[in-house]
Amino acid sequence: MSAASKRTPTAAHVDPDPSKGWFRRLLPVIRARRATFIVVLVTGLSGLALQVSVPMVLRRAVDVAVDQRAGGLEGNVLLLVVMAAASFGLRFAYRYLLFGTACRIETDLRSQIYDHLTRLSFSFYDRVAGGEVISRANSDIRSIQLLLAFGPLAGLSAISFLMAFGFMLSIHVPLALVTVSTMPFVYVLGQRLRDQVFPLSWVTQGRMAEVAMVVDENINGTRVVKSFAAESDQIALLSMVADRLRWSATALVEARARFNPLIEALPRLGMALVLLYGGHLVIDGEIGVGSLLAFSAYVTMISVPFRMFGFVLLQAQRAAASALRIYEILDEKPAIVDRPGARPLSAPRGRVEFRNVTFRYPGDA
Repeated sequence: MSAASKRTPTAAHVDPDPSKGWFRRLLPVIRARRATFIVVLVTGLSGLALQVSVPMVLRRAVDVAVDQRAGGLEGNVLLLVVMAAASFGLRFAYRYLLFGTACRIETDLRSQIYDHLTRLSFSFYDRVAGGEVISRANSDIRSIQLLLAFGPLAGLSAISFLMAFGFMLSIHVPLALVTVSTMPFVYVLGQRLRDQVFPLSWVTQGRMAEVAMVVDENINGTRVVKSFAAESDQIALLSMVADRLRWSATALVEARARFNPLIEALPRLGMALVLLYGGHLVIDGEIGVGSLLAFSAYVTMISVPFRMFGFVLLQAQRAAASALRIYEILDEKPAIVDRPGARPLSAPRGRVEFRNVTFRYPGDA
């Protein structure tokens, strides 16, 4: 008889090929939700198109009001109200669907890990502490879920940057180039942040698992600890692993504190350059007041990808480290497997018989 009992299968499984990258192994789970992701993409792009078009409508309304100084605003105001309402509905829809899908993928991963843990032999639990398993099945999967929720948002923000940059080029090319002049520096800082964050994220995730392991073992083994009067030793052990976690977590925060403020401040420097150069262009009559107002709105709009860049980059490094830790469990092979052609266990009678069964410890003759 097969040792596997009836289980509710998950929607998809992680690719079992360990030679592939962590995200490629995750793709089958994501593809299982591709219909929802397509709806998210359509609604997200539609909402972005409306959002990016708003400064152009505002530009036309202001230029008409300044030049004609009479009427012509009612139609533009009504159009802006309709665009704002439609943009709100579309953005709400794609955020709601995106976050819900990310949570469902998180559920799929937890179900697959649980299903796999029930198949592993007792020798696995002799080698791996319970706290380690709990940490990987909770905080590590949550790191992947956060990336799947905010990663597409960052991608849509990058598309909005390209769309806004195209509109800015159509208004005034030199001013558009001044607006994005800080972008190369953001890229360099982002690369340096990534190089420091990834190893620290891996170490921090491991040390969080150490703390969870010590706490779990002491809670479940309280009677054993008290029986051997080992309270002080266990408190000292918890203090040691907590200090180790504090060091790595502090180093991670320091790395973010060094780079994230610069990454977020550079777009604001671009805003100052736009106001300086654009103001002279308005005074000289090369562009209108509405065009400068549109540029100011676009600078605020393209700063969103820069603000999200640091967070998503950090979350991507954490998700990569977490995925590798999860795959270590999923790649574990059971010591005892069903023989080929074993029949599934169905409608058991509740009676078990042992025939020709022996017992020995590993390594014994």
